[in-house]
Amino acid sequence: MLLILGPASFLLGIVILWGGELPRALVGVLWRPAGMSVAAVMVLAVVFEGAWVLRKVEAARAIDGWARAIPDDGVLPAAYPRQTAMAPDFALVDQHGATISLRDLRGHPVALTFVFAHCQTLCPLVVETLKQASSEPDAATVLLVTLDPWRDTPSALPGIAAQWKVPERVHVLSSRSIDDVLRTSAQYGVSATRDPQTGDIVHPGLVFLIDADGRLAYTFSNPSPTWVREGLRRLGRIRVLAG
Repeated sequence: MLLILGPASFLLGIVILWGGELPRALVGVLWRPAGMSVAAVMVLAVVFEGAWVLRKVEAARAIDGWARAIPDDGVLPAAYPRQTAMAPDFALVDQHGATISLRDLRGHPVALTFVFAHCQTLCPLVVETLKQASSEPDAATVLLVTLDPWRDTPSALPGIAAQWKVPERVHVLSSRSIDDVLRTSAQYGVSATRDPQTGDIVHPGLVFLIDADGRLAYTFSNPSPTWVREGLRRLGRIRVLAG
């Protein structure tokens, strides 16, 4: 609303204050080459800004749809489908510079999601959900894989971990190889659309729970902390891997 109504209010003010002189002034400006150039630049600026606003509106609608999909804080249904396929393995670098792979985490339940640091809408909500769900001492290891390896490089991970205020058992993951990160998200079927100009990424808020044997047990879309906590309880209360 601010993006649309702000410029519109300025235009309305100009029309009210100088409505009688505005047409003559515009004609005089457009007759000059410099004035025509300025007018062309202004038209292009309006077009580009309109396209940018449209993308923001579409992203907001997508986020609103994901928010509506968040289940209530009730009990995870007993009949919620549990999967048995092995979770795709990967090896990425965390905020401590350590290489983390699912194979090394066998024997411990894992909560996995895909987020990125510059996200100011969906990602902080998902991160907070997993922090709350894994707040108990015997909770699962949490893996936060970036969807933005262009900016969320391994050297940036300590700052991202501090920004999200994650505890030690939460690993923020990236790689020096962009392809490795993109391959990981593709293996889990996470669809992400990135705007190459702004870097904004539209993606679902998927959370994957992996059991101690490395099987992809549950897939949630924007779950509540209660759902994640209950899903982890069903996987077994096993000591987490620290650091």
